[in-house]
Amino acid sequence: MRSQWGLIVADPIELAGAKGIRSDRLRAMKESTSRVEILRGLVPAAVAVTLLLAAPLWERWLPAPEVTERWPYLVLCLVAIAASLYGSRQRWTLNLGTVTLPLTVGFFGSAMAAWLVLVAFISREVLLRLLPSKPARPARSWPPLKLAGGGARLVLATLAAGWVWQGGRANLHVGWQLSAVATFLVVLAALHLLDLQWSRRLRSVSWRELAGSLSLDSIGWWVGMAFIPVVANLSWPVALVPLGALGLLAAETARNLHLRRRSIDQVSELWEVTRAGHRIIFRSPDLAGMVGQVLEECRNVVPFSWFQFELLEGDGGPRSWFAGPDALIEEGVPEPADSPPAMPGIHRRSSWKILGRELKGDGEVIARVRFWCDPRRLEPTSVELLDSLLPQVASSVHRALLDRRAKHDPLTGLADRGVLETRLEAVFSAIRDEGGTMAVIMCDLDRFKKVNDTYGHDVGDRALLQIAQVLEEHRRETDLCCRYGGEEFAVVLDQTDGETAQRVAERLRLEVQRTVFTAKDERIHLRLSAGVAAYPELYVKDGKELLVLADEALRMAKSQGRNRSLLHLGRGKYRKADGAVAESKESTPEPAAPTLFA
Repeated sequence: MRSQWGLIVADPIELAGAKGIRSDRLRAMKESTSRVEILRGLVPAAVAVTLLLAAPLWERWLPAPEVTERWPYLVLCLVAIAASLYGSRQRWTLNLGTVTLPLTVGFFGSAMAAWLVLVAFISREVLLRLLPSKPARPARSWPPLKLAGGGARLVLATLAAGWVWQGGRANLHVGWQLSAVATFLVVLAALHLLDLQWSRRLRSVSWRELAGSLSLDSIGWWVGMAFIPVVANLSWPVALVPLGALGLLAAETARNLHLRRRSIDQVSELWEVTRAGHRIIFRSPDLAGMVGQVLEECRNVVPFSWFQFELLEGDGGPRSWFAGPDALIEEGVPEPADSPPAMPGIHRRSSWKILGRELKGDGEVIARVRFWCDPRRLEPTSVELLDSLLPQVASSVHRALLDRRAKHDPLTGLADRGVLETRLEAVFSAIRDEGGTMAVIMCDLDRFKKVNDTYGHDVGDRALLQIAQVLEEHRRETDLCCRYGGEEFAVVLDQTDGETAQRVAERLRLEVQRTVFTAKDERIHLRLSAGVAAYPELYVKDGKELLVLADEALRMAKSQGRNRSLLHLGRGKYRKADGAVAESKESTPEPAAPTLFA
């Protein structure tokens, strides 16, 4: 429906209904995705297991190789594991591990070759999981269903190639061997593309990467076929020694590549840590914004669920902010559960791993940070990166606090007069050049001298601090609230006309009036007067003149009885909150516009 301000506002019931529909759709999509994941893993695995268990039946129809020695099969398994480590990052292929398949199929049969592929694939995944990972990110692991599906597809491709190979073994023609290699590559690629189609990622496939991944498998087959005559004419040791050397060379090359990539990643992470420390400075003027930046940068380094930032020397004393799993910053102390939430699968339940660190500036502790981490997800390298980031965070926070103290009033924490003048000129220049409106509100605490004289300056300072908190909490997010001097405050409103600015001033005045302030067990009624001036409703040459006119409206509000707001209309006229117009006894002439071509 349409509100009285001309904005389109949706019915809350309709919004709730739409939100419910979206939730149902998301739930249905998640359930559909989980079913697809199950099918992607279980269907190939079921077919592969069935064929392997039925090997005694279908092997009767194929020429059986004469197996005289069993120990070479174990060596071939070790070579396949070592050689499969080197290759592309596409983990659905066997890479150079296929160098052992021609010998295994030719001398031990298709079923034994399929078992070798399965052992090599699983062993490779375990070894990759044990290798040191990137500094700030754990090694990517495959879920059990995805792992089962990947191994099953390799088994099916090996069985298909073995059947072609053994089917033409009586002919001993090279064409049958080439047909077996082609069968392996085609079946493996087809099963991989079918898997991508099931997961709806077929459109994003890179055919160049696909061809590159299969090229190493093809090279392995070709090299392996070259060793068949060596075994047939000489002996197994003569063939296995160079194959073992090839496997060791591939494993060592893979290890060096992994260390190189890890070193590059570590340098990149350390550089990112350095940049993260610099990004914290001067991005947000308020303390909560600074805490949010610290949270954002630390979350990129270490995984945690709960976060607390305790500032020991902030405005008005120590303050604490926290954020939960939703990363929303709130002021206060976190109250997480005793242990992390349960994870899918079987995991040992343990308590939080709490990382507590101190942030120091000039040798003194200025803040403390705490991270509630799940020990099952925490990597030691992540903690090391966090420790390298926090000194830069401490330096950035310290400089930000010093800069804030230099630009903010030490009593109230509001921006000081210098920030006000800079903001005034910036907003005025933008409005003058690009068009729009702006307004200034000057506020003054009524009868503040009486509070000081009666209760003392300490009570007066507490009253000013409470008024500043009210103004800061109830101002709009785009407004700037400053302490102008003494008991006077100023608010700069961008893209706001005079009528709207007076409504804002009236709201601030009423909030101050509702504030409960006590001293020596006695309630003190705080009151506020406000003057408003707007541009271009009033002709001014710069922002300082607009501030002077707002101050004139404030003095007029004082003379009219205090505890009220007045909007400067020009020529000594002022409008009250109820719409009535008051006129000063000494009418102030409105500045005349410049005469062109004078």
